[in-house]
Amino acid sequence: MTRSQLWTGLLIAGSLSLVSVAWAAEKEERVTMDQVPAAAKTTIERESKGATIKELTKETEGGKLVYGAEIVRDGKESEIHVAADGTVTKRETGEHEDDEE
Repeated sequence: MTRSQLWTGLLIAGSLSLVSVAWAAEKEERVTMDQVPAAAKTTIERESKGATIKELTKETEGGKLVYGAEIVRDGKESEIHVAADGTVTKRETGEHEDDEE
C-alpha cells in the first residue's frame, strides 16, 4: 500500500466517523407533554392555542436540547422548536422554514 492510498483510506474513514457522530447527535425522541419542562410547555401551549398538537419530540440541534411540536391549525401543519427555557428557536410553516436564532 502506498502512502497516498493510506492517507486516502484514513481520510475516508475519518469522514465517515464524523458523519456518524453528527447523525447520532441530531436524533429525536417522541415525548409526551408531561415530559416537557414547564417553561417549554407553557410556550408550546400558547403557540398551539386553538390547534391540535400532532407530535411532540425532544431532539438535539447544534448541541442544544429543544422540544419540537407539530401543530395542525385549520388543516395546515406547522412546527415550532422550543428550548427548555421556553424560547422559540425555530418556526417551520409548510415548506418555509424561519430560524429564530
